[in-house]
Amino acid sequence: MSGAERGHLFRVEIPGGSPLFAGHFPGQPILPGIAQLAMAERALGAPLAAVRALKLRRPVAPGEVLELGLKDPEEDGWSRFELRRGGEAVSGGTVRTGLSGGQAPTAEPPRPAAGFPPVEDLLPHAPPARLLLGIVEASPEGITALAEIPSGHPLAGDGLAPALLGIEAAAQAAAALEALGRGQEAPGPRIGYLVGVREARLGTVALPTGQPFRVAARLQGGAFPLSIYEIAVGEPGREVVTGTISTYLAARGE
Repeated sequence: MSGAERGHLFRVEIPGGSPLFAGHFPGQPILPGIAQLAMAERALGAPLAAVRALKLRRPVAPGEVLELGLKDPEEDGWSRFELRRGGEAVSGGTVRTGLSGGQAPTAEPPRPAAGFPPVEDLLPHAPPARLLLGIVEASPEGITALAEIPSGHPLAGDGLAPALLGIEAAAQAAAALEALGRGQEAPGPRIGYLVGVREARLGTVALPTGQPFRVAARLQGGAFPLSIYEIAVGEPGREVVTGTISTYLAARGE
């Protein structure tokens, strides 16, 4: 890049056997959208503090080769990135490093409530990609769930995982809410995609692995198969991840 678009270009190879595909999804491996955000974080060399906007346009399959373009930070600290596959954009967004405070959720989280289906009956994910443990409460408008990042998650290490995995946990809570809404009319897991993030704030560098935490998603609107949710990770009043996400529910067999 040059002139007004100075920055860096990185070649990113996604091996077919990459652990990033483990459990996401069995029989139909797709790179998690949050892993694309993690690539930008790694290229910046510092933990993300905020995601002003992220658009995930196309799924990435095992064995693909991508190009990550990262522009130099603006004066206000925001950096733009784009992932491309050949001539097509895969994803892109605007992010910022530099934490503004906050703490990881340390209070004892609520326990899952009886009467809800097990999460494996609601989500297409399998371990270690599946972060949800159970549902605390749910209504047609929102859900509160219990999540945990396993120590074997491919983005985790030394007992810690990037705080941006809180966004993934919230997306899974939103998927569980959608599945509950279908009920007996169309039961079972359906593959869905995280397709957008807006105004997300990350108030901690990392989340501890093996420690349950509270995650909530509240439906804000959308037009099926696209839905928009407000999300929060952590105890009320001490949330460490907040923002808005958009999800897309794939048609059966898509």
